[in-house]
Amino acid sequence: MMKQVLLCLFCLFFFIACGTKRQYFQPSQVDGVLKHSKNLQAKIVDWNLVSAKLSNGKALVKDGIIDELKLEKNFILLNYQNGELILADNDGNLKIVDSFSNEVYSSNFSAAVLSVAVDGDDLALVLADNSIVLVNRNSGIQFSRTLAQAVGQDNRMASPLFLDNIIVYPTLDGKLVIISRVDFKIVKDVIVSAESFFNNIIHLSAINDTLIVATAKKIIVVNPLKTFYLETDIKDVLVAPDSIFILQKDGVIIKTDLDLQKIAQQKFEFALFTKASIFQSHLYVLEKTGYLIKTDFNLQNIQIFKLQDAVDKMSFMGNGALYYGEKILDLL
Repeated sequence: MMKQVLLCLFCLFFFIACGTKRQYFQPSQVDGVLKHSKNLQAKIVDWNLVSAKLSNGKALVKDGIIDELKLEKNFILLNYQNGELILADNDGNLKIVDSFSNEVYSSNFSAAVLSVAVDGDDLALVLADNSIVLVNRNSGIQFSRTLAQAVGQDNRMASPLFLDNIIVYPTLDGKLVIISRVDFKIVKDVIVSAESFFNNIIHLSAINDTLIVATAKKIIVVNPLKTFYLETDIKDVLVAPDSIFILQKDGVIIKTDLDLQKIAQQKFEFALFTKASIFQSHLYVLEKTGYLIKTDFNLQNIQIFKLQDAVDKMSFMGNGALYYGEKILDLL
């Protein structure tokens, strides 16, 4: 009797597994096979929205490799501007080094620093325990608040924004918290999404007086007059001067205006988008099974290329280049 029960359970599992067999992106036309242009000399082992880390300790940013910097174990680059690089590790350590790798500032926080924005001597930080912090290099912590515990987050963690006399903080639990730089008090908080898991803000940007914010489940656009929103499964968000590109997890790319009104849409059946970038008025999207999709801003003139040795490789997109594994491909 027990053998019969086990046999039935095995057959049930087998048929369910067969019925949910994964289907893969298979474009009807491929416009060529692309070979990498150069080599990185080391493979990508970690990444965030700002940089990638190579196995030899070098940091890769949007403009290429920073040859002068070698990252210590567990450190990754979170921000770079005005000749300074902001580094953080898994133990709450943060430091700033100059272009000659000389340390100019260091501090330790209650949890790992996930993202940072810089304005003069002020640093706005988001920590892994969902704390938001404002620290001044000279006078120390100006503001700190630990928010609700967040369950899970991914590498797509947006950085805070300094806007005039306010700072906009993205959180790990799907909110924006806005504080005043005058009295360091919370001016407003905005719930973007109320998901229970992996609800961190994956995109935060501003165009003039308009904020564009997204989690993996929802995108909102906030201007002084109105708030617009769209609920969908989001893989990535790219912003052009007058439009927004939303890459969905089901292989759909949507172009909207700044009011989230749909302008154009294209579906790539079974595609799994992994990275995306805007370069010279084109949208470039890397698909998980090794295809590079290139389209104009109207989502009309589409080319699809097969990449050699790109399947399931850790990747990073910069200004005019795709980095995957140990390879560099100059975008067309």
